[in-house]
This record gives sequence, structure tokens and C-alpha cells, in this order.
Amino acid sequence: MKPEQKIAVHRNYLTLDDKPFFAFGGDFNYARTPARHWRDRLLKMKAAGMNSVTFYITWANHEPQPEHYEWSGDKDVGAFLDLIHAEGMYAIARLGPFVHGESRNGGLPEWLMQQLGPTRVRSNDPEYLAHTRRWYEEMLKIIVPRQITRGGPIFMIQLENELGSAGSKGDDIPRGSGDPEENARHVLHYYEIVRQHGVDLPIVDINHWPGKEEKIQNLVDTAGGYPSACFACEGEIWPINQEPWAKHVRPCVTIETGASMFVRFFDLPPYQNTSSYQGPILASSHLESLSCGHIAEGVSGIHYYMVVDGQHPDDGNERMLPARDVNFQSPITVVGALRESYRACKRLGWMLRSFEQEILKSEPNSQWATATSYGKPHPGAARGGDLFESYHRAEPAVDPSLAHVRKVEAAGRCTRGLNLSETNFLILRNAHIHGSSWLRDIRIETSPRGIPCETFREYPVRIQLSLPPQRSKILPFYVRIQPRTFLEYSTAELLDRRAFGANASQLILHADANETVETAVVAERSCPVRVRGECVPLWETPNTVTLIARPGATMQINVLELERRVRIIHLERELAGDAWELESPDGKLVALSNLCILDSTCEGSPSTAGRALVQTQGEDFHLWLLTPRPPEISGPGLSIEATYDAEFGLYEAFGRIQFPAKTLSWTKRRKGRLLHWETRISPAFLDGARDVALRLQYQGACARAYLDGRLISDHYFGRFLTWEIGLRDWVRADGALRLEFEDTREVDLKIVPIIESDWQIAWNKNDPKFERHT
Repeated sequence: MKPEQKIAVHRNYLTLDDKPFFAFGGDFNYARTPARHWRDRLLKMKAAGMNSVTFYITWANHEPQPEHYEWSGDKDVGAFLDLIHAEGMYAIARLGPFVHGESRNGGLPEWLMQQLGPTRVRSNDPEYLAHTRRWYEEMLKIIVPRQITRGGPIFMIQLENELGSAGSKGDDIPRGSGDPEENARHVLHYYEIVRQHGVDLPIVDINHWPGKEEKIQNLVDTAGGYPSACFACEGEIWPINQEPWAKHVRPCVTIETGASMFVRFFDLPPYQNTSSYQGPILASSHLESLSCGHIAEGVSGIHYYMVVDGQHPDDGNERMLPARDVNFQSPITVVGALRESYRACKRLGWMLRSFEQEILKSEPNSQWATATSYGKPHPGAARGGDLFESYHRAEPAVDPSLAHVRKVEAAGRCTRGLNLSETNFLILRNAHIHGSSWLRDIRIETSPRGIPCETFREYPVRIQLSLPPQRSKILPFYVRIQPRTFLEYSTAELLDRRAFGANASQLILHADANETVETAVVAERSCPVRVRGECVPLWETPNTVTLIARPGATMQINVLELERRVRIIHLERELAGDAWELESPDGKLVALSNLCILDSTCEGSPSTAGRALVQTQGEDFHLWLLTPRPPEISGPGLSIEATYDAEFGLYEAFGRIQFPAKTLSWTKRRKGRLLHWETRISPAFLDGARDVALRLQYQGACARAYLDGRLISDHYFGRFLTWEIGLRDWVRADGALRLEFEDTREVDLKIVPIIESDWQIAWNKNDPKFERHT
């Protein structure tokens, strides 16, 4: 265990050892992922800038028979918590006993349901309370010594789950009592148990009951929500509301921000409701929009439900849900692959990690800035659909109605101070479930209301700012780069800030590849600016340089030649979602790659030798590394060609990783409504790979996979959601693999080996003559 830490609840945020702390992460249900994969999934969460893991402890998994407890193997929650701690992350334990979480009986053991029936659980029935007390006391033997105040990773807990608002429809579990006072007594039953057994952590509560603010010490408010839900409504991303901030008395940490959503049996006929209730297909832009809204409203923590997909243990699913797969469209899939929403999480997570203190010290401010779009979505926006209707028609010089002028949803977070370099953020949103159009020529107006020394300003000065459909942005103002140098503003978004070698600071921003951005930097004096890529530096004053730049397909680099150099990098937006860290003699470097760089070390004295744990699901790779010295990289089955630009500290590599050939011979037949694919498979098929995934798209309602007759995977919405089947966890002997597709004509199958290897890295001196190595 590491040294104990002090956690405290303040009005605006939590603090760890007196330092403001932004908790960013989400749900990883350890019981749905074999223990051999836990570290892999945690490393991927950590690589996305996440520092916090939320998880349910599901009673049914650990007490299958009365007073017979199972805490080992894939159920070893203590080992799971210790692994979180070893990776330098934190945890929120959601203790239940009812957890819902798409689990059978909401996580309550089947034997308990047989004894008491659905009407006596989640109530103040004495027998139920006695069972839950015994369960809590057993569970707390693992939780209490792993509190952050005792050197562990748990910094907050949750008691029960959604009491008074939600039950488990598939299993007929009620939502609690209709009497709020009874629900209050029920939650306080658990509160008294944890306090009696030494839990001294903040508590986040999402139950509906009166008086919690007075009765629970160290209470933390919570928020969240699902823009596209399965709860009988289409849903929409709700407007930003900053009014509650003026009345808040404690910090707010979201516990279920809807990063994903499940499908279920009664979503059939297929595709009828795929953008509506019961079976939503979620876009990563919705996750970004929700997150930006939370930040605008003043939250000090964001947790997504869920981050990691998994699989139910036998009979572990809520009835009416798929029996095996928890295909929640999460950022990390059941086989550990990364969805587009992972990129969105990473762009936000890296920004929060680098600018955590600026975010937390700023506060929602609805009066500081407004944004208006003066441009038409496209030149023909006001015309009809007839190709010839405008022939021989005189057009007015100016549209008198100005119908295309629109307010942009904008909300500020501002820091009150007497210095213009106090950081502000402006959140712009243009994402909606039911679609959005281009917002062009956006003018931002800021005012001094509530901010000393601020002035009336209009941004941007030299370019036209646009917000594409389904896009949100967090624009920075007055961000410190290093002493006597700060970013005045940018129309690009922040990603990262760190030292670069011994004598430089580096600020990375991101924008679309073809987007022209305007970035203003205030320095102690004017200086030469070296430019790589498309950029025009304009010294507006002896202290302010404006960079008019375009990221291009990869990145654009500027170096301000001050006593301590400043590197301003404009990165292509999608590439920003492929950012990783690599240990080097010069500290942690920023790498950009379609590889997963999960872990790295640097050894020796001086540290000139290193290694990196690399994972890939494709043969070809690219790698850009922002580094003051070039590396030489080698690894098993690796061929690589690289160049190094010493002037701008950019290493570029392209190469190929040798992949084992994997093929299966299928027998295909149709039986009624079912299309059957059958083959034989053995453990030898997995040789040379961490795992082998079957990745399928099919034009049908649903599909299932069986190994020797045992269900190993099931899936719905084949046209819209990729089906992935990981074989390593199931294939332990020669067996018969059968895939069944319902109402399906076409199937597209790819066999994807997941390769993991250690790369060896030798760090060279920064030699300007270095040009190429193969």
C-alpha cells in the first residue's frame, strides 16, 4: 500500500492532500472481464487520461449460496483494487446491495429472491435488513483497508442505487417504497453500517429520499444522464443550465454520464427504433456534448457508464437483456478494441489532466461571453429544391430577414482575479440527437462582467470560426505556458502541456485537418518564430504573436525562440485521439499512433535504454513522436523506417508488424430462419497472439455463438453494431464453434489477431545529422 492520503469535500471540488482534484473515468465491472485482462483495460483507461474507476460489487457474484463467499480468481475484488492502486488510479466503490447494472435481480442473490420474493427486498423488512447487514460486514473487510485514507485507492463510495426512482423491470424488482421516509430509513441503514466499520470517505448518493443533506456527512452531489435511452422516450441533449451554480453548497461529481446504452430482446423487429427508444445507436459526438455541458455547469468529476464492455457470467444477465454479452457500445469493447468514443474520451481526458487546476479554479459564468453565427449553413440554405427556380430571378443585396443569424449555445467558466492571465474557458455546443447544421462565421463577444481587469473583446480577430454539425468545443483564454508566457486565446482546443527537454515548454492544441485556426501567444518580448507546416506568425505588438495556422493531415509546429523555447503545436483532431505517452530520458513524451502504447519504462544511468508494451490489431502502423532526441526501435517481427527532424523535434516512423496467418474453414447451411456457420477450432489457433477476435457485420436481427453447445456470445443490431467474439477466454480444448444468424442474408467476417509485444528502445543523443534508420 502507498502512504495514506487526505481527502476533503469543499464547496466547488474535492481535494486530495489539499490539492483540487478532478475525478475523470467511468465504470469497469471487474466481474464481466476475466482477471487476466484487468490490467490491459486499466492501462487503456489510464492512457485516455482517466484517473478514476467506478464499479459495482455485485452480491450475487460473491455469495452464490447463503454464507458461502467467493473472493478469488475473477471475483477477487481486493486484487482488482490493488491493481487500480498500482497503476496510480483511484476508485469509487458502488456497494449496493441492489446495484441494477443490468444484472440478474439487480445483483441480489437468487437464493435471497427465493426466500423473500421481490416485494420484501429493497425494503425495511427485518429479515432483508439482517441479510444485507451480514453482506455489508463481509464486503467491508475488503473495502475498509483499501480506503484512500488508509493507503488504498477508494476515495468515495455509493450506497444502494437509484432507490425511489428505478428497479429492475426484467426481474420485477421494485424501485423501493412509495413512502420517501421509508426509503430514507433504508439508505441510513447502510450509512450506519459503513460508519460503524470505519468508512470515513465522501459519499455520493443517487437515491431519492428526503433529508440526505443533513443526515450524511461529506455528501457529494451527483449528476449524469442518458441522452438516448431505453426508457420510452427519444431523448435529446438538454441545454446547459448554469443557474444552479449560484445556490450550490457542495461539489458535484457525475456517476453515470451516458457514454453508451444497451439493446435488449424487445428491440425487435430489428432497426425499428435504432435511433429512438429501446435501441439507440450512440455517436461519440453525444458523449462529447454531454461532457462539455457538465464542465460548463461546474462539475468537478465526470464518470461514464460504461467505459468497458464485458460478458455476463452464467445466468448473470437481467432478464430481457442479452444472456452473455454486455455490448453497451462502450469506448473499450469486449475484446479490448477501441471505439471512436475512446478518442473522444482521450481528447477530454488529456486536457483535464494537463489543465485540471485551471478548470477547477474557474467557475460557471453565464454573463462573460456570447457567441453568434452570422453565416449561412451553406449558400443554398434559403432556397428551395428546384434546380431551375433561381434562373432569371433578381436577388436582394442583403437578406432583410437575416434569418440565418443564430445564437450559438455558449457558456463560460471564468477565474475571478486581478490578472489577465487568469484562465477562462468558453464551451460551444452544436450537437443534437435529432441533427444539427453548420454554424459559420461565429463571433464571440466577451465582457468584463464579474471579472476584474477584463475588457469588452470580440474573437476571433482574423479568421472565420465555424462549428460543424455534431461538434462541441472548449476554447481556452489566458492559459499559462511558462513564466512570462501565456496563451491569450485560440480557436483550437487544448490537449496537453508539458516540458520538452531541458529548455523548452510545449503546448498542444487540436483542430480539424482543413480548419484555419487563430492562436495568440503573449511573450516577454518579440522573437523569431520557426514554422513547420502551414502557419503565418503575425507580431501584433512587441509582446503578442498571432499564429494563423492549419493542422493539415498530421500536425503543424511553431517554435518561439525565447530564452526558454516555447513550442506551439496544432494537431489534427483525429490524431489527437491517438495520443499516447512514452517514457524517455527526457521524461514522458507525446506519441501519436494507431498502435496502443500501453506501458513504457526507461532504464540505465543515464537512462538510455527503454522498453514499451505495444498492442496492435493491424499489420501496418504509423508513429509520430515529439522528442528532443531520436530513438532506435526494435522488436519481434518489426520492420520500421523512420526519419527525425532535429530542428522541430519530430520523429516519424512507418512500418509493419509480422502477423500470424489465421484462417478458419466454415460449413454454411440454412435451417429455417437461421443461417448456421460451423467450424472446428483448437487452442493452437490462438498461438502467437494475445487473443484472436472474430469481427462480424451481418444484415440481420440477432446472432449467437456456441462452443460445444455452450453460449459464448450473443449480439443484436448487426447492421449497426459490430459483433466481436474473443476466443482466448473460451477455447481451452478442441471444439465445435457454431455461429447462428437470425433472418440474415449476408455476413462479413474478419479474423483479427490481437498482437502484444515488447519493443526495445535505444535513445540517441540529439544529433542533427540523424536522418534515417531502417
